[in-house]
Amino acid sequence: MEGLIQFSSRTEAIEALSQRLSFLLLDSVSTKGTASLLLSGGSTPFPVYEKLVQCPIDYKRVTFGLVDDRFVGINDSSSNEGAIRRIFNGIPGFNLLGMVSNPMDYEESINQCNQLYQTFHHGDIALLGMGNDGHFASLFPDDEPSFIGLQTKDLACIGTSAPTHPVQRISCNASLLKSIKHRILLIFGDEKWEKFCASKEEKTPISYILNELTEIYFAP
Repeated sequence: MEGLIQFSSRTEAIEALSQRLSFLLLDSVSTKGTASLLLSGGSTPFPVYEKLVQCPIDYKRVTFGLVDDRFVGINDSSSNEGAIRRIFNGIPGFNLLGMVSNPMDYEESINQCNQLYQTFHHGDIALLGMGNDGHFASLFPDDEPSFIGLQTKDLACIGTSAPTHPVQRISCNASLLKSIKHRILLIFGDEKWEKFCASKEEKTPISYILNELTEIYFAP
């Protein structure tokens, strides 16, 4: 598969991906003076971020965002923003644009997110993951807003519904993610890999971006 980089261990994949992200950020800063990176949540990519904070990056020139988040407060244990901020805590110049501006008002947060996230339109890097059901970002099977978000041509942040709690999510849609220059997918485990390989036949959400991925990092 084009763009696939397979590793014998997750430790090797984590180290290689952190170095790759560092290189891409440094290259973008060197070329145009700034860089942007959209981060995924969940336990799979967090070790990558823990390695990334050790890399010599001028964080004042990098704008971070989220691929998606749960509609909860930043101190909630399920908040992607909260978890990522804890990892990068103390890094001088770290700048993360969150998705949940008001945890009491879903529509307002989506509207604010759309304004803020224009800075990521045609951005530099998006790190993606995939769930066991074939979803990526918060674009889920059997969810009408997710289906619209997979197909619309507009670049936007949208509200979707997850099959598990917390149900309300905010996510970049597929077109926004496709506009990013480097679209990198990280997958761990044979079960997820089999789901990924079956995605075209099963028409799971990840199939809508499969041919748009620039790199795929996989370890069993």
